[in-house]
Amino acid sequence: MNDEHILVVEDDRLVMSLLSSRLQAEGYQVTRAVSVSEALRVTRNELPDLLILDLTLLDGDPFAGLTDGFAFLIMARRSHPEADFPVIVHTVDASPAVQARAKALGAVTVFQKGRPFAELLRVIRGALDERAQARIAASEACRTPNDHGAGGLEDPTRGFQPEI
Repeated sequence: MNDEHILVVEDDRLVMSLLSSRLQAEGYQVTRAVSVSEALRVTRNELPDLLILDLTLLDGDPFAGLTDGFAFLIMARRSHPEADFPVIVHTVDASPAVQARAKALGAVTVFQKGRPFAELLRVIRGALDERAQARIAASEACRTPNDHGAGGLEDPTRGFQPEI
């Protein structure tokens, strides 16, 4: 059983159901959100290991202006600057402009709806593997002594000669 948690933000209930059930069948823990405001509530309590994000969230909160997946991504990153969860934008519009904006906001890729699930699964696995490798590398960098002492931090007393 996989312990990786995927948050799916999708307002189309059929797409949500199909995507969630397929991901669960692959062993992922899936949390669903159908609007930006719901996704914000979910991430307030727990950050996912990966986010699959639709852009046109028609069930959002139009009075608060929270109907755009990009708006959610901006707010989630501002609320959790330490978060390193990969984002896959899952949308019908995979135009160069959407891809450029998604990449600028830190998305791993834009995955066009309608493409085979097996391709999406490869992207998900790749993104999660890359995240795991980055975390391992960061952890090792903190533990590996170098010329400046343990953990890569310079020894502030190195070269200090007290006056006599």
